[in-house]
Amino acid sequence: MHTRRSCRRLRPDSGRMRLFLLLAALCHGVGSNIQLQKMYGRITSPDFPNMYPNNKERIWNISVPKGYTIRIYFTHFNMELSYLCEYDYVKISSGGKPVATLCGRESTDTEEAPGSRTYHSIDNTLTVTFRSDYSNENQFTGFEAFYAAEDVDECELLIDDEPLCDHHCHNYLGGFYCSCRVGYALHEDKRTCTAQCQNNAFTKRAGEITSPNYPKTYPKLSNCNYAIRVEDGFMIILEFVETFNVETHMEAVCPYDALKIKTPQKEFGPFCGQSIPPKIETRSNVVDITFTTDISGDHTGWKIKYTTTALPCPSPKAPPHGHINPLQAKYILKDYYTLSCDTGYVLLENELVLRSFKAECQKSGSWNKPMAKCIIVNCGQPEDIDNGTVTYITGHEVTTYKAEIQYKCESSFYTMKASNNGRYQCAADGYWKNSKGEKALPVCEPVCGIQTRTTLERILGGKMAKHGQFPWQVMLITEEAMGGGALLYDNWVLTAAHVVVHQGNPSTLTIKMGLLNRNSVHYQQAWAEEIFIHEGYRDGAGYNNDIALIKLKHKVPINANITPICLPGKEERFHVKTDDIGTVAGWGRTEKKRLSPHLLYAELFVTDQKKCKDAYAKLLSEKSLVVTENMLCAGYEEGGRDSCQGDSGGALTFLDSLTKKWFVGGIVSWGLDCGAVGQYGVYTKVINYISWIENILKNS
Repeated sequence: MHTRRSCRRLRPDSGRMRLFLLLAALCHGVGSNIQLQKMYGRITSPDFPNMYPNNKERIWNISVPKGYTIRIYFTHFNMELSYLCEYDYVKISSGGKPVATLCGRESTDTEEAPGSRTYHSIDNTLTVTFRSDYSNENQFTGFEAFYAAEDVDECELLIDDEPLCDHHCHNYLGGFYCSCRVGYALHEDKRTCTAQCQNNAFTKRAGEITSPNYPKTYPKLSNCNYAIRVEDGFMIILEFVETFNVETHMEAVCPYDALKIKTPQKEFGPFCGQSIPPKIETRSNVVDITFTTDISGDHTGWKIKYTTTALPCPSPKAPPHGHINPLQAKYILKDYYTLSCDTGYVLLENELVLRSFKAECQKSGSWNKPMAKCIIVNCGQPEDIDNGTVTYITGHEVTTYKAEIQYKCESSFYTMKASNNGRYQCAADGYWKNSKGEKALPVCEPVCGIQTRTTLERILGGKMAKHGQFPWQVMLITEEAMGGGALLYDNWVLTAAHVVVHQGNPSTLTIKMGLLNRNSVHYQQAWAEEIFIHEGYRDGAGYNNDIALIKLKHKVPINANITPICLPGKEERFHVKTDDIGTVAGWGRTEKKRLSPHLLYAELFVTDQKKCKDAYAKLLSEKSLVVTENMLCAGYEEGGRDSCQGDSGGALTFLDSLTKKWFVGGIVSWGLDCGAVGQYGVYTKVINYISWIENILKNS
């Protein structure tokens, strides 16, 4: 690279003249403008025969003695084609006038490529300019051109009716010389082009080999060799195809041109003439082929197709319920087969179940492993489920493919979860699956909302409950007081937030079920694992969102005295309305202002919401105690029947007229005076919290 700053003027002192000339040459780009004064010569594009560089210009100024003209022609021309050759081009000019502008590979209507044309100078000078632009999308290899002073053209002469040169003849004043196409070399006789066909290697298991230039005439004075090398264990087979034409002699064996084939153990040939040689089974994985030619002759040569074979392995036989792929008439070295089984069967090899099986033929002619088996899928003994049993449908303890089993829940207190009939079949992948293809086991859920004793008496002020009337009733004894709750499923308790809000340690919470007498020693004990209080509840700031859930450490047994209450559904019939009758039970304070030793219950009418709000608005000065849309009221205007302290958290239940099951509509929350005239008990409206309840149950 050179710049103006690096090109400083130097005095042409005699001692420094040569340095001056050198720097001047560097500053003006030696190599971009070339002076040629020989009578003949060769010029090529930069980097020929490789792709010429971008943004390059080179000029050749050719001159010969006066009285001669210069002719130039191209033996190779591959330039980028552009309209009127405006991008890459070769320009020829003479005597200050253009002779030709060239680009592309072939001439078009608007662009010229040299082809075999010869160009002549106007006088004894000829200028050739090569120019490439800044970028090329394809690989263009440029040009090769030869020029000479015009005189007698020896290249038009023939010797023995043959050209002086095999490929290219280049005439110059007083003589000529020969050159060869790419892939050939000029022989020491300076006329013959011999093939560059040494060290050809073939390693694939099949292929084709031909004499140079096949099916055209093969070159003279050539010595070609081809090496075939395949993996040990394969044996090469040679077959001559199409035509065979190698110079021969009637009285000697291939004295001129000859094809020879050799393995480490044996030699084949030499071969010549026009008869196709027979197939050669070399029984070797190493083959060397040599082909030599002399100075004379005009023959087309030969073509060989080679293949490989090996010792065959025994044909594999599929086991019962098995399938072999691919099926072949013969299996040799490196061939393989895979074994697959019918649906419901699995592969077994050495007592191990496999995902896949593949065997490969070895060079000894034997398989690398014995054939696997196909055995029927066995799903194994089905898993037990809580509160359920399983029976075999297909046969006693039959657990193989397509065998069927039936799960059932143990008693009338459990029912199978919706969308599962309990019928499972042994599937092809070895798992028991239901009719929907699911592996999940059925779940026996406790039946909710069932009373084993169904008669309730309408009473004033409360009536003693009997076993089976309120089997969902839960007694909660906290660190501060006693309250109630309702069993959900078999491992959750629904209660009021204010009952457990101060229970710092869930493990110290006493939970009793299945009892009527508060002091009885016969009950089901349960332990709390975690307490979930609604995030919207604010202790001491009213009773809005007064709802909580208690997760039990263990599931409780369901029986006649312990069953869960149902949650309300989304249907309209679960929306509690004014004058609906609900039932509440508990061990809370009675008319005698003491906790009841026995579980009492009362039936209450749902009160009109506005009427309840208005009643408390008159009685309450605290703005925090208000009846919200998350509450409902129940009781009697004349008083006498109500829930009271100690009943908090208990369920206000209603009978679903369609299913005849009881569901929880409210949770005992707050009030002023129990059973007082003109006052009503206030309950958390459970249907407003179904999403919250379901989210806690699902994620915990």
